[in-house]
Amino acid sequence: MFDWDEEWNISFAGCGFRSVYYLGALSCFLQNVPRLVHGASRICGASSGCLVAAALTVGVPIEQFCADVLSVAREARRHTLGVFHPSFSLLRTVRASLLEKLPADAHLKASGRLCVSLTRLTDGRNVLVSEFNSREELIQVLMCSCFFPVYCGFTPPSYRGVYYMDGALSNNMPLFERRNTITVAPFSGESDVCPRDGSFNFIEVHYGNVGIHVNSGNVHRIWTSFLPPSMEDLAEICHSGYMDALQFLRERDLLGTRSLCPGLIVETDSVNPACCELVKKRGSEELRLNGLNSDEEEDLCLGLKVEKLPAGIKKVLCEAFRDSRGGDSRGSQLTEFLPVKMVLYLLSLLMLPFEMAFSLSKSLISSLLTSTGDLFRSVWSSGGEDMNSAFPERYAFSSDLRSRTGENNKPFSSTDYKLRQSSSLGHQRKPGSLPPPLPLLGSPQLPLV
Repeated sequence: MFDWDEEWNISFAGCGFRSVYYLGALSCFLQNVPRLVHGASRICGASSGCLVAAALTVGVPIEQFCADVLSVAREARRHTLGVFHPSFSLLRTVRASLLEKLPADAHLKASGRLCVSLTRLTDGRNVLVSEFNSREELIQVLMCSCFFPVYCGFTPPSYRGVYYMDGALSNNMPLFERRNTITVAPFSGESDVCPRDGSFNFIEVHYGNVGIHVNSGNVHRIWTSFLPPSMEDLAEICHSGYMDALQFLRERDLLGTRSLCPGLIVETDSVNPACCELVKKRGSEELRLNGLNSDEEEDLCLGLKVEKLPAGIKKVLCEAFRDSRGGDSRGSQLTEFLPVKMVLYLLSLLMLPFEMAFSLSKSLISSLLTSTGDLFRSVWSSGGEDMNSAFPERYAFSSDLRSRTGENNKPFSSTDYKLRQSSSLGHQRKPGSLPPPLPLLGSPQLPLV
């Protein structure tokens, strides 16, 4: 039985591309027990889980977040090496999406409610961050929590001058130790909301505060966390999250009238978005024109695989699935033939060395320009102070001369400079005496003219 009188938290484990599982679970919570999400004291996450938590706290619609995840997965699958292709940068793509989607006051909404898990690079200690001074700082914290070494690159991002990496490496389930924390993970194990494989497991692995059963299902789940699965598989993962969350609500007796919001309850069995109807209609026409097997009609829409999901999520999944199949394009149908696939694959392998060389050159030039700019700015900012400290007597003489002539607030002109130079050179010097000091170029009192 869930205790509504105490504070509760929601914690999401890091899981890469399987974060669509959380979107299915959240859609179930928001549809049946919205108070469970809106009333949570802290929403925590590590790695991709912190992105879901951030979207919840700042008010990004889960349908929009789902579309972004599917878009990134589709982009990664286009390359020969997937996420390891040199022209694809997962962190750069995620950062661009955050810059576009997060509102200007995102750090104000997230402070005190969002809790992000980080792993300090120097000693591997876990750090939980829940206060953000600016929107850029919030984005930087999220980038640090998502940086998995080698998988996301070799240069870790920094937060307040300290380098961090993926928070899942040290604490994959923030605040799990608190009694009223709802833990969510797409791996079968001890989490409150997780897949149920239906078989008893004698072996269980605990890592990063997450208990995971050792079985073939979890091996596949971990594999597809790093390598994006197909759009159809992602839709099934999202639907699995919805059903597992529904099972959690039933076990905790949270489907009663006390926690429900009647205005938000939707009978999902009758939901059939216009997207699916449009795809089915287009598919039927295509079948009649091309004479394809009628059994292939179901492939044009996800059908029963997403039947329980809300209309908004279902529409996003259907559109992504349709785009991945190429719609009714003749060119996309041509590339489905095995000989054409083999030729395209061989061509992509031949082009891979050139793409790698181009990407490496681009990154080296970018790093060189960045380091050169930083060096130039540091030298420029400290140049005036170094000159004045190296020649204090000249600087004092110039200041004293200007104060005696009453020209402290009067800038030098080119005529004054020539007259003072000629007068100083025309004076007779005593043997062994030094010539009068020349004006110090670049000093605050003697600007260049």
